[in-house]
Amino acid sequence: MTENQRGLLLTTEEVATRLRVNPCTVRRWRLDDVGPMFLEVGNIYRYLADELEAWIAGSVRTSLAS
Repeated sequence: MTENQRGLLLTTEEVATRLRVNPCTVRRWRLDDVGPMFLEVGNIYRYLADELEAWIAGSVRTSLAS
């Protein structure tokens, strides 16, 4: 992520594109409270680009659970 993108607000569709999933998956994660942090203003949802990257980094697993 470049310095210009640090405070960037992303739409659900942009997050889905970044993660290569369907936008419905991102919405379901939001409803289940398991996805990246988001901002809610009325019924509009946005994701901070740097928070998304932190969520991705925190989701990396180094071993399989047995």
